[in-house]
Parts: sequence; C-alpha cells; structure tokens
Amino acid sequence: MKRVFLLAVLGLVLLFSCTDRDDNIDMVNIRIQNSTSFFFNEVRVTQRDTVYENIAPDEFSSYLEYDTAYQTTALTILTDSTSYNYFPEEVPSDTLPVGFYTYQITIDEEENIALTFRIDE
Repeated sequence: MKRVFLLAVLGLVLLFSCTDRDDNIDMVNIRIQNSTSFFFNEVRVTQRDTVYENIAPDEFSSYLEYDTAYQTTALTILTDSTSYNYFPEEVPSDTLPVGFYTYQITIDEEENIALTFRIDE
C-alpha cells in the first residue's frame, strides 16, 4: 500500500513539474548568434537600446525579453578592435508575436554585416 501511494505521489510530482520554456511567456524573447570569428564585446539593439554582452565566436547569447520587436533591426557591434553598424535595408512594420527568436550575425571578408532572422523551436 505504501508503495502504491509513493508511486502515485511521485507520478503527480513528475507530471506537474515538467514545463516547457514557452509555457509561461508573455513577451518576445530574442537572442544573438555570433556566426563570425570575432568575439563580440557588445551587441546593441539600437531601437530599444538593449545590450547583449560577451558573445564568443559561434556561440549564442542569452534570451532578452522585448515588449515589441521586429524581424530585422539596427545593430551596433563592438569587438576587441572594431565597431560595426548594421542598418536594415527595409523598414520593419509587423511586430513579432510572443515567442523565441534568434538574430544570426555574420561578417564577410569585406566587413559587410548580414542579419538572418530565425524562429526558434
């Protein structure tokens, strides 16, 4: 009898303790992916003056929350030796729904910055 009760309690605890990361979100969550060979000391989303710090090459930042955000945005990137500015070619108009997203940043040999927007699963 004790064994059945213990298994029932354990089952209930496991059932109610499992949550997904998107179970309790109510804002847009965006992280930065550094797809370059540079260490990013700072990536500033200029529209919201939000700063992501210390993103190593081929790594991700933590998610930061936004009330509103867009698929593309202006960025200022500071590395150890250089400052880069990215300005989107199109002005964003539609805001993102609540969820998890990634801005992937690449810099080519001519130091052109590309921002790729991804929806995270």
